Amino acid sequence: MVFRLKPADASLFDRASNAFDLHHDYDAPPDVVHRSFLGFVGDPPWSPGFRGVDWWTPAGELDGAVMDELYAFMAMRVRVIEHVPGERSVAYVDRWSLPLATRMVQIVETYVLPNGRTRLRYRIAYDPPAVFRPLVAPVEFLFAQWFRISLEGLGRLLATR
Repeated sequence: MVFRLKPADASLFDRASNAFDLHHDYDAPPDVVHRSFLGFVGDPPWSPGFRGVDWWTPAGELDGAVMDELYAFMAMRVRVIEHVPGERSVAYVDRWSLPLATRMVQIVETYVLPNGRTRLRYRIAYDPPAVFRPLVAPVEFLFAQWFRISLEGLGRLLATR
């Protein structure tokens, strides 16, 4: 991964030029949804193109984790800077194989809705480099579709358990 990004935290959402704010509701408890999302459980993977995780810290321990998320079309080194199991995780992208951001943070939150279902909220804030600003809209469109398909895939996986 040749592109190194600047460290970021949740405050990036207050000043980032671009962001995604997605959610999906599941018939599973928050701890199962949260753990399943972060652990990429399932075979085949619920996220299209996902190939695996290379851990730099102890595998499966998310508090303070550093891992390379490997996809068919990209790789990202992710650093988890906040982790409350079953509730919230904050991570920033340290390195990326794509030159689409100068800094990026991701927040994953789960909570129970009044109807008993669990909502997973997935937010990403980032700043693209100036040279790629003309490509932001089409790239965001493609990533938004991929995120939507991935969250639906997680729902299908959780429904079978």
